[in-house]
Amino acid sequence: MSFQSQFSLSLELAKVFPVRQIVQIGTEQIVSLVRALRKDGSDFLVEEDLANIFGRGRIEPSLEADFRKVVRIGSIQPLHADSPIYLDSGPGATVRRALKDHFYMSSVIQLSFLMWIHEETSLAAALVESMLSRYFSEVQGATPDPDYDGIFKTLQACSSQTSQYPWENLCALVQTRFPNSIRWFDVEHSPLKSLSPNLLLGAMDYLYMAQSLPEDRLVMVDNPRGLVPMVIWAHYILGLTVLIKDSPDGDVGFGPMESPQVIIKWDSERSLNPFHLDEQGFTSSDSLMRSPPPDIYLLDAEMHVLLRTEPKDNDGVEIQGQEIHRLKGYGTTFLQRLFNTHSLLDDDDPLFADTANFAVSIAILLSRRMRRSSHDSGPFHQKEDPKQYYFNTAHWRLFNSSHVLFWRIKLDKRKIIGQLDKLNGKSLYEMAMPTSLKNYISKLEEPSYGLERHAIACREHESFLIENIQKLASWIVAFGQVIDIESCHDLPLRILPNSMTEADALSLNLSNDVDIDSYFCFDLIRNMMRKDPPLETQSITKAGNRSSARSESLFLTCHQGWSLFHSSLGDKDPEHIICELLCIKQGVPTNTRTGERRNRITDAPSISSTQKGPALLNNEDSYVPRCATKVYKRTEHYSSRSNEFWLSIRYDVEDLEFNCRTSSQRRGATQKYSLYASYSAFHHALWSVMKTVPCTHQNEDGRSLSLGLDAQTVAGLYFQNVFSTFTRASTRIYIFLVKGDARARWLAVHGFGGPNCGLPNCGFRILLRCNDCCEDCAVKAASAMKGRWLVVL
Repeated sequence: MSFQSQFSLSLELAKVFPVRQIVQIGTEQIVSLVRALRKDGSDFLVEEDLANIFGRGRIEPSLEADFRKVVRIGSIQPLHADSPIYLDSGPGATVRRALKDHFYMSSVIQLSFLMWIHEETSLAAALVESMLSRYFSEVQGATPDPDYDGIFKTLQACSSQTSQYPWENLCALVQTRFPNSIRWFDVEHSPLKSLSPNLLLGAMDYLYMAQSLPEDRLVMVDNPRGLVPMVIWAHYILGLTVLIKDSPDGDVGFGPMESPQVIIKWDSERSLNPFHLDEQGFTSSDSLMRSPPPDIYLLDAEMHVLLRTEPKDNDGVEIQGQEIHRLKGYGTTFLQRLFNTHSLLDDDDPLFADTANFAVSIAILLSRRMRRSSHDSGPFHQKEDPKQYYFNTAHWRLFNSSHVLFWRIKLDKRKIIGQLDKLNGKSLYEMAMPTSLKNYISKLEEPSYGLERHAIACREHESFLIENIQKLASWIVAFGQVIDIESCHDLPLRILPNSMTEADALSLNLSNDVDIDSYFCFDLIRNMMRKDPPLETQSITKAGNRSSARSESLFLTCHQGWSLFHSSLGDKDPEHIICELLCIKQGVPTNTRTGERRNRITDAPSISSTQKGPALLNNEDSYVPRCATKVYKRTEHYSSRSNEFWLSIRYDVEDLEFNCRTSSQRRGATQKYSLYASYSAFHHALWSVMKTVPCTHQNEDGRSLSLGLDAQTVAGLYFQNVFSTFTRASTRIYIFLVKGDARARWLAVHGFGGPNCGLPNCGFRILLRCNDCCEDCAVKAASAMKGRWLVVL
């Protein structure tokens, strides 16, 4: 922007918007507000800086009324019974202040929308650059030092408190006005759905000037890039009249067309190259993305240019668009995008239902082949796993997941179950696809689709579609692990591209088992909820394994006000935990003691104990099942970090039989010490644990049981110093005396099955006795299996 333009912008704004005077409030009130905003993760100064820009807009009354009605509703639910953390889905300090002041409400509404339609890190960076540009243009009251971290956290706080507002309805409403241009809207990363940096910079001032001087000022954009957000922002949020000129659907108006306040020209030759097929014969937005961003102008009543913002005025950053869809109907929209590439199909076309039924059948077969990968990789590694290691997700869970994903598509359970035998044991490329899907592929070879020009073979289309069906099946299985999936209809998810450029699905060959690590479903859903920074990007190998350094300690993540976490939380016996299951609930983790909100909960760095390890108690022929080491107190401690809580669980332990192993202690002496654990480690440990099957015998307390020649009993719960003892010994089965104490049983599993314990690499596996199996049958079950076992009574 030239110096003259900078001066003109400053002069225009000064005439229309005088600098807002800060409301005089007491120091104590200011400090209280600053603290409240900081606890939400927001920033007082950043909110003021953003409000000084966006608070100038007058929100369309009906939208503001609806917004207020939606965001003021909230609920509170504990993370688990007796947890100091609860999930708060109600308004935080940012929204509570906005509900009392139209100035801040205007800012919150506009930022909520911009966050919904743009990726958060790039939007924060673009706002920083735009605010700096306004400062260097000498705009009165402009921020001299916008803080990226502060803006990013403020945007996150705003999004988490307002994501329940249905912005997606307005996006769909705009698109329905352009039926002849639907392909331009549905291509992945469509430039019609995101603002360019210079468009954001210009709109941050021009729209408010057009609103304040409706007879003398209007805004013009010279191509349709950013059309959807501009129409929503200008018309539906600020109440301005908008005219789209010369679109493939003619002139399209939002409000009275006689006196538009915002004009967007659809110059297809300059902005949007004619729609074309990529080298695979499918839609591509590369040409659209390469086309130049629009110029945005502020004009007077005689259409003279007063101000102009060009792409070069703010080209130091790039704003990434994102398209959000609720979980309800997510798979339906995915199929519509997939099959409406070359021609628009009716919503009731049998192709959609047939493909959805096909994907559900594959998901059922996949869950039978998905095997919890064990951690052992040493010389005693077991190549054959018992059936308890397989997911084999209940059909009702997969059907519930499918009904939510494929909302409006009628699934046929009889057809789904009926084709399982035909598909079982085959790879996707060997399966007999539904007739409607075959017909669709064959039609793609017809010259009318122009595919002969690209020499696209039918098998390439088939491969592309199979990869996407593979993705669908993975989603069905992942959401099939979510407890009470019906309560998650409004979960916001990114619409992923119609390609397999991201590893979001398993490599499927239903004739082979697929090893799944303990974070696969968690990471898959987390990636759909938000786009992780490059450092965190997950990948799945052909074996189905996903790796992420941060996942190893992360057990809860929250995005846009929804929390995803493992089901192993709480003070429950490990036998009652199904480690594959996940929880998704609305609400942001909030500390009851401090009121702080954070978007993640991770394990705190481990704290070591000075207590020595257990001893082998009994080398004789018999033993009495009992609890030799009791946990008499359990405490969860959460500490705050900048964007997350750290959790450490302390267990206070009493070794009741310490005197039996230490001659230097007086008879009857016990020993007390503390151990520290974490939920991620619990989940990781339980992933490789096998549970016993029921037996018909009764558990009798105090009864002596025989101890085989290859078995020994173990007491104590700190195991770091005894790995070498266990690995050198010839004993094949170790029996841990923790009967009846759920917390002690957790520590036994954690101590030997956790990610850092070291023992699983020596070939041991853990057998957890359930209450419906007697102690003798549990030990006999371990004896009957190959390898070395740790039996947790």
